[in-house]
Amino acid sequence: MKFVIESISKSSGRLGHLVQNETERLFRTPMLLQTTKGGSIPYLTPEVFEYITKEIPALQFSLSTIDHMTDSLKLFNGSFARYVGYPECLSLLMIRNPCEFTPSGHNDKDTVPLFTRRGKETCTANRYMDIIEIIKPDIYQGFCDADTNLDSAKKRLVKCIDRTAQFMDICYERHQNSNILEKCTLFVPIVGGYSMFARSNSINHAKSKGGNAAGGYIFEGFHNYGLSATEVGATELTSVMTHCLKELPVDKPKMMPGAYTPPVILELISLGVDIFDTSYAYCAASNYKLLTFSFNLTDAENANMEPFLDITTDSLKEDFTPVLVNCCCLTCKKHTRAYLYHLYKTKELLGPILIMIHNLHHLLQFFNVIRTCIGEDKLPDLIQLIKLQGRDAAVDYSIKPNSKAINISDKDKNFAIAKNGL
Repeated sequence: MKFVIESISKSSGRLGHLVQNETERLFRTPMLLQTTKGGSIPYLTPEVFEYITKEIPALQFSLSTIDHMTDSLKLFNGSFARYVGYPECLSLLMIRNPCEFTPSGHNDKDTVPLFTRRGKETCTANRYMDIIEIIKPDIYQGFCDADTNLDSAKKRLVKCIDRTAQFMDICYERHQNSNILEKCTLFVPIVGGYSMFARSNSINHAKSKGGNAAGGYIFEGFHNYGLSATEVGATELTSVMTHCLKELPVDKPKMMPGAYTPPVILELISLGVDIFDTSYAYCAASNYKLLTFSFNLTDAENANMEPFLDITTDSLKEDFTPVLVNCCCLTCKKHTRAYLYHLYKTKELLGPILIMIHNLHHLLQFFNVIRTCIGEDKLPDLIQLIKLQGRDAAVDYSIKPNSKAINISDKDKNFAIAKNGL
């Protein structure tokens, strides 16, 4: 995988692209990875995803949701992307699922916990690298202990740094000595919570031991995924990230996984972060929310938009307007708010499908505008619009568990139950 920086703006971040090794296809950055669960985009088939965009997607897979596939993959004559129905996509493998809240604890000396469909399991660095050689993704995350957040104690930070260094020593050796992984790119994890000192220690190890192996960097340990990522504030995060990015090579891509809010994403892009994922769209959809925030700079003065539309609101049952009047997604072109409310009340399978179609389309359009604003050096204007939405005070983009969740007897029937931050 090759990363090319096209331009750098003093106040608006940078534009670039990733070049896929096999096909030499370009994927523009800042980039939005499509988060998957069990190898599939939540609620959508590949055919339905084509209603959102005709572009070849970049997909983010997580070991915690595909670990059960590894035995059959050994017998499959083809790539993992082809195995799950996206033969031409760019694939990136992570350890944890950014859509789901990951419980703290359960850390042993030589293993990392995986919360899978079969319950909690453990994985060693060597087993992880064995799986990487089976899956052969375009990009994979280095094995790490990222069990930290804003409240983590100093002792936990020290342990996560030491254990990650121990794991990554194994990953570096296996990556550099493996003929199978010659075309796979390693994203080195940078951990350490919100401590600049701890993050610097993680960076120093990455530069001293993995300088030649590193194809990029992935920043972990700011939250426990799921809805907890939407609670992360820009102030604390940007101060740590500013410090980290100054210590890392400029010519390597940087990734921030998790359901960060649009204002936080924009602040990170302005600092030089290149890759994000769509877990924010899923977290909103699984709590019955459609994304409605405005990113139209030509009509910024009249924005005054809410970040979400909650389809459980009873007043929508006679609202026969689209979710967004100017949106060209399949959901807004063909269906009304009242119909979506009806699908929620009747627990129809089509409901979450239509919500996810809209949310992914909205985020993809948002990133198109971001890249345009970077090229025109207007990202500060977009940051101001997203933050205020035509108001005098900042808008709250965090996602709360929906209080009108379907009762427990309906669990796993189309709409998800709000539980553990989801």
